[in-house]
Amino acid sequence: MIRFDISFLLVAAACAPAVCGQSSNAAANAGFASTIVVSGSVRLSGPNEDKLPSDLRISADCHGDVTDGGSTTLSGQFRFVVTPSPLAIAADTICTMEARAFGYESSTGKFPVRSTSGLVFVEPLTIQRNASSDAQEQNKERGARTVSATSLKAPANAVKLFDLGSRALKQGKFSDAAKDFESAVKIYPEYAESWLNLGRARVSLGSIGPARDAFVKAAELDPQMSGPPAELGLLAARDNDLMAAAKYLDESLRLDPGSSFEACYSDAVVNMMLKRYDVAERSARAALRFGDTGVQVRVHFVLGMTLLARGDNAEAKQQLLRYLELAPKAPEREQIQRELSRVDQMDAGK
Repeated sequence: MIRFDISFLLVAAACAPAVCGQSSNAAANAGFASTIVVSGSVRLSGPNEDKLPSDLRISADCHGDVTDGGSTTLSGQFRFVVTPSPLAIAADTICTMEARAFGYESSTGKFPVRSTSGLVFVEPLTIQRNASSDAQEQNKERGARTVSATSLKAPANAVKLFDLGSRALKQGKFSDAAKDFESAVKIYPEYAESWLNLGRARVSLGSIGPARDAFVKAAELDPQMSGPPAELGLLAARDNDLMAAAKYLDESLRLDPGSSFEACYSDAVVNMMLKRYDVAERSARAALRFGDTGVQVRVHFVLGMTLLARGDNAEAKQQLLRYLELAPKAPEREQIQRELSRVDQMDAGK
């Protein structure tokens, strides 16, 4: 059986856009715009509704990468910029977006992450009051929130700093991002999303201890966000603390089963290494839904080895052959071929 090196297996999950996959410029050269300008409007639905809520904001989720689209105009118009990640482009993601305001529910809009013109006009979003006048407490199929409820109460100056930090984080200006997020949480200490992104900036700066503290704070402030446990799980995996990694990553996927490729893939890896093959298989199959291009190809290897361990040799062989087809220079090639030869000998002996 192949021996697993978790640090190598998790490369796909930890790889930064600047290192893995194509850059934004490469995306543009391939025929897709490096940034997308999204425009649209929000309208009210329901009786006795004639004025949009003052705290109305737009949120877009592209392959687990959430963009705060900011506030709408008084008439409900919005316009914001999305910078697709390499993973989102590779997976040909369909982004989803919602309007968010305390006490309201929103319809869902969609737009493709690949845009040749760089301009996207979405169908109008509609919002209506929910029965309990608290849109964040409704029982929905997904228990997690892409945008924290704490963000709805953030003061304008903290939101501005959060937006600046988010932009800097995407541009790889991690020191600037950390400063902006730190300033935001000083103004509004309950800003869970800002704590989460502060942790991400600190990880990129190599400040792991303070990053972990920020993720723990975000989780305490909003236990329904899937991001903090996912980040804590990745940090635990880096430390080879498989039990902690599985605990956090399992929780992240419980909150949001399809939150991101990184969370699904990493959960599959750590549970495979812990010999929790049922969980590993489920998470690997969830990761496959994000596609199998670029760094994502490694999910075929993880799923194949998990199936081998469970005795499902037929599909395991398919997955491993698919991995070798997509990654002909895979470093595990010889080891995989030995495993496939062993499977063939077992089948021939039946």
